[in-house]
Amino acid sequence: MSRRSKRVRGKHRNHKKEEAPLIEEQKIEIKEKNVPNGNEVDLDKLFCMNGKKYKLEKLWLKALAIIESSLNPRAYRFEPAFWEKYLKNHPDWKDRDPKIVSASWGIGQIMFTTAWALGLRTQPDEAMAEDLCNPVINIELYAKLLRQNLDKLQKDKLKLKFSWLDMFAVALARYNGGSLLNPGEDGKLRNQSYVDKVTKAWFDLRDKEEKECGEE
Repeated sequence: MSRRSKRVRGKHRNHKKEEAPLIEEQKIEIKEKNVPNGNEVDLDKLFCMNGKKYKLEKLWLKALAIIESSLNPRAYRFEPAFWEKYLKNHPDWKDRDPKIVSASWGIGQIMFTTAWALGLRTQPDEAMAEDLCNPVINIELYAKLLRQNLDKLQKDKLKLKFSWLDMFAVALARYNGGSLLNPGEDGKLRNQSYVDKVTKAWFDLRDKEEKECGEE
């Protein structure tokens, strides 16, 4: 998305995830060992490294993390509705701890199952949850997911059908709420309000004169 990015307007139903406040992990024992916090790592360096690797702007990666977790690497939220709808009766997940596998983790609030699908397979599940609290791992995962979203949009040639839509806005909407109705047949994004929040965070970073990687 360029600096003059256009926002797609409209009133749409918010995705559940953005309505629930972030909470610190409370009910799960996560070992603190070897899990850096935001003060122990250079987050901007990680945003730059992964922005370069996945061809994304550093400030978009940072803006997303601001909205998802306020840059808190140990942010955690249990998603009980996701458990009931998708995992409770799924043969691969039904016998695992829902407080771990049906939760959003870390600085990018990556769902445990999404991280699994992206290739993170640390065992046991408690150790994988610990990995998701590591910003080195988490930032790469959500950068990888954004890139996959963008590549799929290009492959599906969605721009030909919805020429007025910014494809990065669609990728953000799908990051937060999945591909269903993102966009709908009318070209509107189901969780446009989430895209607007991340976009505002991006503009705020630019207004504070934060630089992209390599800018003087």
